[in-house]
Amino acid sequence: MARGSVYGPERAIFTEPRSGLRIIQLTHHSTIAMNMYFEMCSFTEDERHVVLLAQRSACRDAPWDLIRARTDGSELVQLTESDAMGGAVICPALNAALYFADHEVRKVDLLSLHESVIAEAPVMPYPNQVSFGAVDEAGAVYFASGVLESGRGAVFRVEIGSGRSEIVFEGECQNHLHLDPQGSTLYFGENTANGCVRYLISADGHLLREYTFDRFAHHTWFGRTGLMQGCLLPPGQAIVTYREGDDTYVTLAQGRYYWHSSASRDAQWIVADTNWPREGIFLLHAPTGNVAFVCDPMSSCSHPQWTHPHPSLSPSLKYVLFNSDRTGLGQVYLAELPPEFLAQAASGAILKPVILA
Repeated sequence: MARGSVYGPERAIFTEPRSGLRIIQLTHHSTIAMNMYFEMCSFTEDERHVVLLAQRSACRDAPWDLIRARTDGSELVQLTESDAMGGAVICPALNAALYFADHEVRKVDLLSLHESVIAEAPVMPYPNQVSFGAVDEAGAVYFASGVLESGRGAVFRVEIGSGRSEIVFEGECQNHLHLDPQGSTLYFGENTANGCVRYLISADGHLLREYTFDRFAHHTWFGRTGLMQGCLLPPGQAIVTYREGDDTYVTLAQGRYYWHSSASRDAQWIVADTNWPREGIFLLHAPTGNVAFVCDPMSSCSHPQWTHPHPSLSPSLKYVLFNSDRTGLGQVYLAELPPEFLAQAASGAILKPVILA
């Protein structure tokens, strides 16, 4: 498997029996594949392609490669070929994937496959895993985390236009980097001996402060609103929004244990998976609180990340991207959302949730 290799379709197409939605299984190889995490948009702007991760071989600690998949499932193209990669993220504005390896920050054009070095990476990737980076909506600034030669973890920042890179935080092990779409604030967590500490830092690398709200299980920025949206830790069983500094949160929907959630760019829609018990993937219309069932991913929801659905939305709400190990291996799927489904979901005609006033 080499960078630029084109692979034939592995797709399987079927209908979700409860919602009637069309499901496209994009990958079906004998190696594990998974999506690029729900904290980012993995689609191109025209929604013809989505980028995912696939292990290079069926062995323990095999390297991961970025794969460009056509959303109709007709083609898979390998974008990278690095034995150790970190800070992977998709930037629809640049039509590119960004990552770092061998102390270089690299940009891969998603169509031409041209790869260029845009900056120096002052860290090494975390061993035996692929970490995810963050980029603003305009494609101006990139953040990633990794390991310094001292063994400490660090977050670094790159100005994509100038190639200037700098370390903005040093500590133990950082994760869950995501930048608000307007490019003003980065969120990240740090795993310490005393648990997870959450931080916000301005996109210019200054104004570091602790993010003290600790009720989220998982969360993302809520479009361009400056709020976070996310799923409450048990026993919360709700999707809520929260603004830094507020005394409390606002509940959008409750009644089941939502697990991982991701928002649309316009902050009108949220997609979330569920667990304990696994009830499926749901689409929430934020202005009304109406919820619609999308599909049952039939995933084991066990420890490995590729068993977690981690759903996210495409730019125009045409697709929900998610993982499932229903076949025994982690694979990547799309659920198609036709306009009439979205209209019914917004009106509450499909499924009424329990709503808090």
